[in-house]
Amino acid sequence: MTPSEQLLGDSVFPRLKALVIEVTGMAFYADKDLDLAQIIADRMEQCRISDCAAYLELLQADGEEMDCLVAELTIGETYFFRHKEQFDALREIVLPDILARNTPSRRLRIWSAGCATGPEPYSLAILLKREFGAQILGWHVSILGTDINQKFLSRARDGRYDQWAFRATPENIRGECFVPVGKQWQIRPEFKAMVSFQYHNLTRNRFPSITDNIAGFDIIICRNVVIYFSRETVEALVPCFHESLVDGGWLVMGHAEPNMELFRDFRTVNCPGAVLYQRTSVEPQPIRPPQRHVVAPSLPLPVQQRMARRLQPQSPRPSPSPALALAMASPPTSVAVSPPLSEVRHLADQGKWDAALRACDAVLGKDSLNWRGHYLRALILDQMGDGDACESALRRAIYLDRRAVLPHYHLGLFLLRAEEAEAARRSFRNVLALLGGEADDRAVDEGEDLTAGQLRETVGMHMKVIGIS
Repeated sequence: MTPSEQLLGDSVFPRLKALVIEVTGMAFYADKDLDLAQIIADRMEQCRISDCAAYLELLQADGEEMDCLVAELTIGETYFFRHKEQFDALREIVLPDILARNTPSRRLRIWSAGCATGPEPYSLAILLKREFGAQILGWHVSILGTDINQKFLSRARDGRYDQWAFRATPENIRGECFVPVGKQWQIRPEFKAMVSFQYHNLTRNRFPSITDNIAGFDIIICRNVVIYFSRETVEALVPCFHESLVDGGWLVMGHAEPNMELFRDFRTVNCPGAVLYQRTSVEPQPIRPPQRHVVAPSLPLPVQQRMARRLQPQSPRPSPSPALALAMASPPTSVAVSPPLSEVRHLADQGKWDAALRACDAVLGKDSLNWRGHYLRALILDQMGDGDACESALRRAIYLDRRAVLPHYHLGLFLLRAEEAEAARRSFRNVLALLGGEADDRAVDEGEDLTAGQLRETVGMHMKVIGIS
């Protein structure tokens, strides 16, 4: 009898299976006991554990092991230029519509939800640069790739791929957009610069949320992800995608996604080999699907996978940096409470950046010592592409209250994108130090429904993905 068959006969296996599905949201494994048992058996062998009860205890006590199991459950098979028809639709319908509409602001924001090892967001960068480069010259273009698999995110940031990842990529595009490095190919800097990656859990992390950098997108691509979730989970996610798009924004899902009733709040556009969903508050004008013609090949999308809620790892409590320790010992003088910033946040979550900035400036005009106002202003400026002003606003918020956790966290994210890893490490360690005495279920100030435990976990993910501790 194989180890996986032995697991199926273990009386604790149903409880173990229930925990895995609860934590990951992956109803996909509800009727695939043997597949799940094989994956769990491999992990148990790695951990030198022989029975389900002991492994169940380990999963409940050790978030690190749950991370490892989730990584094995995740399907990461992906390649560049996958599914040509959907990228033809992006090229011929979606991008022309958005670029025309965004010409006054000269900004474009795209989310690849469940990006695996990165071919999808990098493919989007290649498409934009090669075919719309002149049109977006001088624009602030942001392509965000998210996933829950730390190993995938690390590989995505590295941007190196084996030959198999280019099986649908013409050699001329590979030659133009990648540099050979040994037996692999490295994405060129001009394409890599358009893309950033971060940890995000679709079934656990609230969105839209300006706090988590998940808001105000022109395009969201989430292909072959929700097929792994239960109907109830998907019903909860689709409205979140809708609210995370700007008005007129587009959602691209996979072919095997649940029935069309789930997308009733979107305008549906049928194209050859693809279905698109547009958020719109106006009566749509009919769009005629383009005539098929020969064009430079389109780009792929990774097959997504599982997402989900994870057990929270117990991060060590680091000692604060000397400067932070002094600030914590001598808190700044309290400042007057400002008018509510809820309207600013509401506008930002909708991607109405100019209106949000005006509203925020109005608040700060009455209360310039309000760290929350400077913090929200920084997040808005970041989305508007003003990096210098964003960093200044974050540092201003920290100066006004060094105990405020989220400005330290977002300064760390900002410094990461600027490839200042050591400075980012200091900011993240300051976050962990400030959270050191907080209970996991304690709400984080200005974090909406973010808890101290969730922020600790997220910071840990960022630090592990980029190899810092």
